[in-house]
Amino acid sequence: MQRVAIVTGATSGIGSALCERLLQEDENIHICLACRNMDKANATRDNLLSSFPRAHISIVKIDVGRLESVLRAAQEIKMRYGEENGTWMSS
Repeated sequence: MQRVAIVTGATSGIGSALCERLLQEDENIHICLACRNMDKANATRDNLLSSFPRAHISIVKIDVGRLESVLRAAQEIKMRYGEENGTWMSS
């Protein structure tokens, strides 16, 4: 079973560094970038894929400051992956 890591705040700083570290440690992990700015999320995914071309990276839109957005994203994540193996909140 493939491990899935959900990372908020993944487009910069600690979140971005965390994604890189997770991919360095496990090339088979699936990283889900949980972000509110889709342009930044796509740029982050492209940047990660340039360094880790075999990486599995997806994006879920979420605004952690809005409960409705969090609930919607949680439902989408559950439908996509079943259970995640880790959630990192760095936003």
